[in-house]
Amino acid sequence: MDNSKNNNPLSTLEKQLHFQSLLAELSAKFVRVEVDMIDQEINDSLCRIAEDLNIDHIGLGLISADSQDFYSKYSYAKPCTKPWLAESLMSEGPFLTQTLLTGKPFVMNDVDALPPEWSKEREGFLNYGIRADLVFPFIVGGRLTGGIGFASARPRQWSADVVQGLKLISDVFSNVLERKFAVQALQQREEQMRLAADAADIGLWVWNIPEDTIWATDRAREIYGLPIGDKLNMERFFQCLHSDDKERVRETVQLTLQGGHGFREEYRVVHPDGSEHWICATGRYLLDATEQPDRLMGASLNITEIRRTKHELERTNAELKTALEKISDLKDQVHQENIYLRHEISERQGLSQIISGSAEMRRILLEIQQVAATPATVLIIGETGTGKELLATAIHEASPRKHRTMIRVNCAAIPAALIESELFGREKGAYTGALSKQIGRFELADGSTLFLDEIGELPPDVQAKLLRVLQEKEIERLGNPKTIKVDVRVGAATNRNLNQEVEEGRFREDLFYRLNVFPVHVPPLRERREDIPRLAEVFIKEIATTMDKSIDVIAKSSLQALCSYDWPGNIRELRNVIERAVILAKGPSLKIDLPTDSRAEAGYVKTNLASLEQIERDHITRVLTACGWRVRGEAGAASILGLKPSTLESRMNKLGIRRPTSV
Repeated sequence: MDNSKNNNPLSTLEKQLHFQSLLAELSAKFVRVEVDMIDQEINDSLCRIAEDLNIDHIGLGLISADSQDFYSKYSYAKPCTKPWLAESLMSEGPFLTQTLLTGKPFVMNDVDALPPEWSKEREGFLNYGIRADLVFPFIVGGRLTGGIGFASARPRQWSADVVQGLKLISDVFSNVLERKFAVQALQQREEQMRLAADAADIGLWVWNIPEDTIWATDRAREIYGLPIGDKLNMERFFQCLHSDDKERVRETVQLTLQGGHGFREEYRVVHPDGSEHWICATGRYLLDATEQPDRLMGASLNITEIRRTKHELERTNAELKTALEKISDLKDQVHQENIYLRHEISERQGLSQIISGSAEMRRILLEIQQVAATPATVLIIGETGTGKELLATAIHEASPRKHRTMIRVNCAAIPAALIESELFGREKGAYTGALSKQIGRFELADGSTLFLDEIGELPPDVQAKLLRVLQEKEIERLGNPKTIKVDVRVGAATNRNLNQEVEEGRFREDLFYRLNVFPVHVPPLRERREDIPRLAEVFIKEIATTMDKSIDVIAKSSLQALCSYDWPGNIRELRNVIERAVILAKGPSLKIDLPTDSRAEAGYVKTNLASLEQIERDHITRVLTACGWRVRGEAGAASILGLKPSTLESRMNKLGIRRPTSV
């Protein structure tokens, strides 16, 4: 290629063939070369090119990181020549740099032919003993990244073939360096990712879907309990999974590949030693050129300790919540028991014993002593004012449960809509208006006695739930399906004829039999007149002490009047009459004047109460008949009567109103 050589056609052809062979050899070498061997191969190739093409200097330089200058990366110089170091090309060769920035090669056949303005370049070339030079820029992405220069210590005519050939060689070097830097950048990013994954204790993996091979980091293998050297595929991965989780994970993988979205799944793996570990895996898949799934990439984290800690925390929180609820329940229970205790103490003042002068009352007290020691349910039946609640208290006080406060419920005094929550309790928000949690009477009576006064007034739906509680010994608060075990002895009282109530469908037959285990019939006061003097004596003493009066004796005529009166209001009425007399008393002798029409008035009141009830029953029946026995709706009986449907239904049950079968 030197002009001093023979330029005959045969020699030129041989040189071209030799050059093409060199180019092919270099191209093949750099296609196969490993990244870590590129530097060595470039240096060897520079030496080979210089020897084959009779070149004195070859220098390959790259742009510095700050883009301010070149720095020499690879170079070759023949012995006895000064190596070319392109370290300040931009400052020492401004015109040469401008030429390279345009993407064109710099061709210099003789340094003496350079224009005067190229004085800096000429000085630099002569400093290295360069007389002729050929420099090619490396342009990557439209940006100058470096260049390679081929120099001669003698003037040299660079022919077009030589320029074209060396341009191809420079492209080979440019491509291999670009590949090297790309691989290094990728390796750097991979190393950064690996370091980040290791720092976070995360295992990385990639599933090559077409080849069914899995690449995994050492940490990933450790997480799944896989040996370092084992070849991995998807089936091997599934072998690691807990048997209960395999199908779920398979479905997740299939959905991911079909749906084109990422995934996040938690599952268990079983290590060779049999230990179970919880894994959290996240990832997504990549498509190939044909839009088919090609790679599934992901990261896995061992979350066994996290789940264990979470489970322990949840268990602790649950236990704490249960404990706090129990404390709250106990607080409410103590508060309610205090209320009941104060009520019970107030009722016991002056009642040191039950008056039992009559043979019937002595028999009843004997029965009470016998049944008190058992857990049997007691049903106390008697007219209003006969002392049914007092007998229930006596049963409780003679029972093994006397150390706990007896809980009392007047079923007639609680609205039908609230009776269920009163008996069984409720959770906050169980229904509109339930602003707080409430302990039911059954819970309050746990370990004690629950006395249900006026049991015949219970609505039918509550009767059914009461029966279940009596049978199962467990309750459910409104708004909470969790059952609560209770140990409650039930006592009940009524002034109704429950047999008749059962026959007329107002009281459940099964509940009646469940309550009627041990019935106690309390006689009215008119059937135990021999007890009246003793009762009067007790009441006079109690009331006089309360009013700070001194009464020594009761007038004989007054006592005879008391014993002759029928007392439709029973003991309660007797006490009220005596209290009025004590209030009016002016001396130590108590005189009780019963009005001559007392009995008539009492009978009148009782008759009219029954009449009002009958009037109400008849009126509701007429309205229902006119409405075709329709209760609800704008044309229903409830709307005409100005009542809520639930209130009307409750009154119908209470009054025994039933829809005729023919309607």
